[in-house]
Amino acid sequence: MKKLLLALSFCAVLVACKTPKQSTQTNPDNYTTAEPKTETVVAPATAVTQDSLFVYLERTPCYGQCPMYKFKIYNSGYALYEGKRFVEKIGLYETHLSAAALQEIKTKVNDINYFGFRDQYPKTASDFPSVKTAIILDGKRKEIMNGTGAPLALKEFEAYLDSLKDGAVWKQVH
Repeated sequence: MKKLLLALSFCAVLVACKTPKQSTQTNPDNYTTAEPKTETVVAPATAVTQDSLFVYLERTPCYGQCPMYKFKIYNSGYALYEGKRFVEKIGLYETHLSAAALQEIKTKVNDINYFGFRDQYPKTASDFPSVKTAIILDGKRKEIMNGTGAPLALKEFEAYLDSLKDGAVWKQVH
């Protein structure tokens, strides 16, 4: 009986060691980051289309009940929302934003000189959430990690993107 248990334990270790592990990139705050440039977007019940990422917003975890989600807007207006924790919608959702909404985002990006902000505004305490934004526009790409202490214009832009997310009619992706 001992030999059987030993053999089964050995087999379990071998299987566990050979199981492929999914690799993720993490940052010092210990949350997974996503840095898509151009990706294939699969919309349910539609054909696969090539679309470029235009806007990315991610709210990261904290040690409390901070909302945790990702929000992506593509040049076509296609948008994805992925709710993780402490949000009303958990899971993956999609919608489509109008050309006017996309133009308004571009105007706001230029008005606040988004590309002129620093790349990072570090956290003053480790339990604070961060907001990661990225804009890809006119051949330029800019990512900002806002821990705390960002200029008011950047915080207002993040809130504006949240208002677009909150005002959209989302359909769950299965």
